[in-house]
Amino acid sequence: MRLVENIPLDTSIIADLIADPDDLHLVWPSARWPFDHLQWQQVLDPARGHKPFLVYQGIDLIGHAALRRTEQPGVYSLNYLYLAPQMRSRGLGVKMVGLLEQYAREELSAKKLVLVTRTYNPRARKCYSKCGFREYSREVTLIRMSKVLQTEYIREE
Repeated sequence: MRLVENIPLDTSIIADLIADPDDLHLVWPSARWPFDHLQWQQVLDPARGHKPFLVYQGIDLIGHAALRRTEQPGVYSLNYLYLAPQMRSRGLGVKMVGLLEQYAREELSAKKLVLVTRTYNPRARKCYSKCGFREYSREVTLIRMSKVLQTEYIREE
């Protein structure tokens, strides 16, 4: 598995990949259907320091993910993770998150990753927990999770 930066940003690849409205809702509950290219361009804009990725297994495009800058220095948000349905339940989500963590640590000098998942997406929650993310807050269906990447960050908090 490998990550390829989707820069310059091509949202048509994402639209073709996430072609099911139910999957789009799991990836981003606020995403408009049919796929709204402008909405995605705004949240993935590389000019704002965000890193959108396409995920490949060999030559096959199997997923999408993004690392987004937050207002906190050294903290990035893991967003819009998607694996094609036929690739799920194979441990590839854990592998994808691992590659994103490695990229964040090595290329962005990230100290911490945060993410949001939902109570109605138990597969995602299980994957993130396996990867070492821990829940730190919950509101209705929204679950916030985080993972410290550099131990010195714990002392700075």
